[in-house]
Amino acid sequence: MPHDSTEPYRLNAPTMDAIASAIPVAVEPPIMAQLEPHERARTTRSARTGIRTCHVAAIVVTWNRKHVAETVLREIANQQYALNALDIVIIDNGSADGTTEHLTETFKPEVVVDNPTAHAHEPAFALVPTQQTNTLGVRSFTVIRNTHNHGGCGGFNTGLRYVDRYLADPNRERPIDYAWLVDDDVELPAGSLAQLVQTAENRPAVGLVGSRAVNMHDRKTTIETTVYFDFASGRMCDTPPHGHPLRRSHDEWVAEVGGTKGERAFSGQREVDIASACSLLARWKDVREIGFWDPRFFIYCDDADWCLRFKRAGRKVLCDLDAIVYHTPWFDKLTPARLYYAQRNAMWVTRKAFSGIRLKRATAVWYAMLLRDAMYAVLHRRLFHASIIMRTLRDAAHDQGGKLDDTGPAQESVVDLLASKRRIVCLCSREMDVSLARQLHAQVSAAGVSPEWIEIVRNDVPHCEDQPAGTTRIVYAKRLASKIRRQFPLIASRIDAVVVFDQVNDMPLLRGSWNVHVDSRAPDKAQAERAGALAVAKACVIWARTMCTAVWSTLVISHDTDERTRATSVS
Repeated sequence: MPHDSTEPYRLNAPTMDAIASAIPVAVEPPIMAQLEPHERARTTRSARTGIRTCHVAAIVVTWNRKHVAETVLREIANQQYALNALDIVIIDNGSADGTTEHLTETFKPEVVVDNPTAHAHEPAFALVPTQQTNTLGVRSFTVIRNTHNHGGCGGFNTGLRYVDRYLADPNRERPIDYAWLVDDDVELPAGSLAQLVQTAENRPAVGLVGSRAVNMHDRKTTIETTVYFDFASGRMCDTPPHGHPLRRSHDEWVAEVGGTKGERAFSGQREVDIASACSLLARWKDVREIGFWDPRFFIYCDDADWCLRFKRAGRKVLCDLDAIVYHTPWFDKLTPARLYYAQRNAMWVTRKAFSGIRLKRATAVWYAMLLRDAMYAVLHRRLFHASIIMRTLRDAAHDQGGKLDDTGPAQESVVDLLASKRRIVCLCSREMDVSLARQLHAQVSAAGVSPEWIEIVRNDVPHCEDQPAGTTRIVYAKRLASKIRRQFPLIASRIDAVVVFDQVNDMPLLRGSWNVHVDSRAPDKAQAERAGALAVAKACVIWARTMCTAVWSTLVISHDTDERTRATSVS
């Protein structure tokens, strides 16, 4: 498979000498008297703190968010850091919204790079010098345009390869010392980079320094600090498991500050197993030795895998609690497709960490969990979600990396989907589901359609006593007997559509020709799937085949090394 290639990547045009001449070798500090006071502060900060001026390459990956990317680029350029020691490389990951053109017009990069490769670890860089000087004020600014969307993993790998080839050349005057990986949807306080660099410079044994993540929508709440790897189960956790060498110091720290998240006064640095790449500083000499990201991952767990590889190589990983990054909680972005990547890739991380009987045991636990979740989804009106879960297991077992090519039925107008239905059931196992059902009812009614409307609500979910005209409510308890009994009146009658919100449902409703899945973040759209007895039977057959794959894979699985990643990364 492509990611198993051990051939070093090669550039196909133009020649190395010609390319090197297109990138600024060094930008001499401007005359101090010509700078505004805040610019002088940024240029001299490193000298004042006694830390040498380290050269940093900031790498940003974006996809179809040109204005979001523009904002984060401005924040990077606004860092209280010597801008003549900062290079920025942004990777436009196959956007269709004109991201490259927008950023080129706005910030005047010195170089625009076309990269048409279908495999991120085999770049085909074609550099086009613009004969311009970037308006961000940094040493150099490069835009790389990927023809294909390689995900966050492939995007960062593209940037790391570009830095390795052009900005980290030891023969180049002032090559970089660090790579700074930054998500495009974060907010960065002006002191973030200086804090990360100072921490790294004070701790030579540290290979990676991550940031403390604070909720972008609640600036008082920390959402991520310490993350550890449980070498018994293969799971990631906020607290090191018993027997972990960092457990005692972590417990003492928690006793002092009160917890790992929330509204607390965090400060200092904590040694961890894993730090998030939403803002992650990497010592370049260690990157060259350890390698880039595993090209199979696409998104999720790729940064965790990288951190654990650094740890296995004897480098420390830190979370700098004073280096804040504002970010959206990762669980706010979850979809069945994103869970596919998180679970598939976590299994590969486990495969690298374990061997022998411990690996087989951990694999069996992961597979059993996926099989259980898949069958639960089949029985609770989430057939395409079940299909994705089973695909997760098979792709992990067969070492199939890259992008998921089937994310379920196409999105359609929810009103159009329900306009022809005469009897509609909404499943409400959360308080917000009741509100969403009412909104959906109002949308359909406004379109001039008046189907029979049924709300099936769990008894611990608060709901309004008043019901819209034409609505019937059925209330059930968590007990399976209650769920079965409450749907007796519906068994003999036809149900045209069953609405499930956010793929969350604990009611095994037996009847219903169609499932209509509504995402609360875009309630005007929905995905519809056939859900009759034949569709359920087919899903059960696929589940049985997937179980056979799980059993065989568990028996033959073997330890995965990092050789693939090292062989396909550093030139």
